[in-house]
Amino acid sequence: MSRDVHIVDAVKTYGDFNAVDHVDIDIQAGELFTLLGPSGCGKTTLLRMIAGFNSIEGGTISFGENVINNIPAHKRNIGMVFQNYAIFPHMSVYDNVAYGLKARKLKKAEIEERVTEALAMVQIENLRDRQPANMSGGQQQRVALARAIVIHPDILLMDEPLSNLDAKLRVQMRTTIKKVQKKLGITTIYVTHDQEEALAISDRIAVMKSGRIQQIGKPKEIYTRPSNEFVANFIGISNILQGEIKENNEGNARISLMNDVNIHMKLKEKEEEKPVKVSVRPEEFRMDDSTKPGIHGKIILKTFLGDYISYEIELTNGQSVEVNQYLKETAREYDAGDTVSLNPMENKINIYDLSGEEALVDEKKQYS
Repeated sequence: MSRDVHIVDAVKTYGDFNAVDHVDIDIQAGELFTLLGPSGCGKTTLLRMIAGFNSIEGGTISFGENVINNIPAHKRNIGMVFQNYAIFPHMSVYDNVAYGLKARKLKKAEIEERVTEALAMVQIENLRDRQPANMSGGQQQRVALARAIVIHPDILLMDEPLSNLDAKLRVQMRTTIKKVQKKLGITTIYVTHDQEEALAISDRIAVMKSGRIQQIGKPKEIYTRPSNEFVANFIGISNILQGEIKENNEGNARISLMNDVNIHMKLKEKEEEKPVKVSVRPEEFRMDDSTKPGIHGKIILKTFLGDYISYEIELTNGQSVEVNQYLKETAREYDAGDTVSLNPMENKINIYDLSGEEALVDEKKQYS
C-alpha cells in the first residue's frame, strides 16, 4: 500500500553545517517526486534521512500519520535502488530478487510468484538464472529495481539510479521506471542532478540548493515559471539580460530591455521603477533580419541539432546569448557572421529583482 510522506522542518547537521536546512515537503501517495539539485545540495542526505540511514537532528518525517524519526531502517518497509546497483555478485538474478522475501520468511510458492512477476515487470524474466558479472549495467539496474519492488514497499527510494548508464540506456531505464511506478502506484522519491531526467520522469520536482528547497512544482511549472534565477539557470538554459522597469500602472508594466526593446508584462503592483533581470530561454526569442527592430547581434556559432538549430549570438554590448530556431517554425536559416534582430516572447519570459531571488511576474494576472 502506498503512503504519503510528510517532511516538516527537517534538519540534518554536520558540526556547524546544515546539510538539510529546515525542509518542508508533502508528497502524495502514489506520486513520483524528485529531489533535484547540484552536488552537495542535500538531496541524497535528505533521501537517506527518509530511508533511516541518516539521523534527524530536527523536525519530523512521517509515513502517513506515523512519525518514523526513530524507527530503524529495516522496519520502515521501504525499497531502495542505489546508484551502484548494490546487487550480490555471487547470487543469480532470481536469488538477488528473492533475497528480501526470504528474509521475511515467505513461503516458497509466494516467493516464486512474486519474483516471476517482478522480473516480468522490468522485462528480464529470461535472465533469472544469470550471474550479475555476465550482465550489462542496464540489466543490473533492472535487477536492483525488481529487488526493490518485489517486497511491496510502502515507499520506493531511488538515489541517482541511472547515473552510471550511457545516454541511450538512461532514456530506456527512465521509461521503464516510470511505467513500473505508474503500474504499481507506489510512492516514489527519486534523487537526481540531471534536469532532463527530472523533467521526463516526475509528477512533481523539488529543486534544492545549499540544503534548502528553492521551488516545488510540476515539471512544466518549474520550467516555465522558475521561482528565482538559480532555478531558471539550473532547469534548462536561461539568458539573463539587464532591464529596467520604466513604469508600472497597477501591475501593467513597461520594461526597457538593454535600452533597445520595450516589453510589457503583468508584474506585481508594488514593483516600482528599478533595474531588473530578464530571463529568456533560447526558444523564447523571435529572430529576424537585422533590419527589423529589436536587440541586435551577430551570429558567432551555428549548431544543427536535428529538429532545431542552436545559435550563439554576440549582442552589441558584448554579451553572448543562446537562441534556438525550430526548423518547422521558420522559413529562413541564418549562418555564422549574419547580423540578426532578437525580440523576446513577452508571455514566456521571466523577470527577477537584481538579487535574482524574487520573481516579479504576477502569474495570476499574466494570462488574464
